Amino acid sequence: MRIVVAGLVVILTLIWGMSAQAAQAAQAAQAAQVVRVGGYDFPPFVDVGKDGRPALVPQIIDALNQMQSSFRFEFVPVAARRRYGDLVEGRFDVMFFESPQWEWQAQGFPVDFTKIFLSGGEVYIARAEAGRGQDYFADLSGKSLVGILGYHYGFADFEADPERLARKFDIKLVSSHRSSIELVLNGRRDIAVVTDAYLHGYLQDNPKARDRLLVSQRLDQAYEHRVLVRQGGPISVTAMDKLMDDLAASHRLEAILKAAGLHK
Repeated sequence: MRIVVAGLVVILTLIWGMSAQAAQAAQAAQAAQVVRVGGYDFPPFVDVGKDGRPALVPQIIDALNQMQSSFRFEFVPVAARRRYGDLVEGRFDVMFFESPQWEWQAQGFPVDFTKIFLSGGEVYIARAEAGRGQDYFADLSGKSLVGILGYHYGFADFEADPERLARKFDIKLVSSHRSSIELVLNGRRDIAVVTDAYLHGYLQDNPKARDRLLVSQRLDQAYEHRVLVRQGGPISVTAMDKLMDDLAASHRLEAILKAAGLHK
């Protein structure tokens, strides 16, 4: 009888302990402030089309959630052109890999930006042909271009409206960098503008394309990537800056960027 009672005591103790742990976990999850992370197709940072390589924003979200318990970051997909209206409507609270130059500052949207955590840029690419060199990119007039719908380009003074772009340039807007590159390789467009980060991954996956492409030495624009923070949202820009500093100090950010061939 004593053995049975002792066994029951052990079982009840285990059940109580598991229940207490579950309750603590539930309380912690409930206490964490949810922060919605907006993201549009922008490989390798956000890859809605799943282009074969792990996207960076989901990895950063996982790392932030693992290193602290005050905030719970959750991904919310948005469209590049719709991100401004979605911000105003409060559909997301932060957005990684953004720049004040991309209309946010000029239009006076209620946002703040963290410190720069990554630099990069966009390059021009064309088909490699005999006698064609870097001077091919010096003047874009008279050349057919291809870019991404909703993106802002330096050659267009960061104008993203398709109708205005069409009035000024012979430009085709597509939905992915892969399509841009293939249009150039197939001779259907003269020049594409692609992120150096995406091009790096593409050429690793498609090494035969390296000799078929001429890549500009000059940038269409230089990136200074920051985290956009919605004013009045669940997290302040000061708190977001602190989390990004902590992520960098833990070397998790460096590891995520390095795996994608990027460096701060």
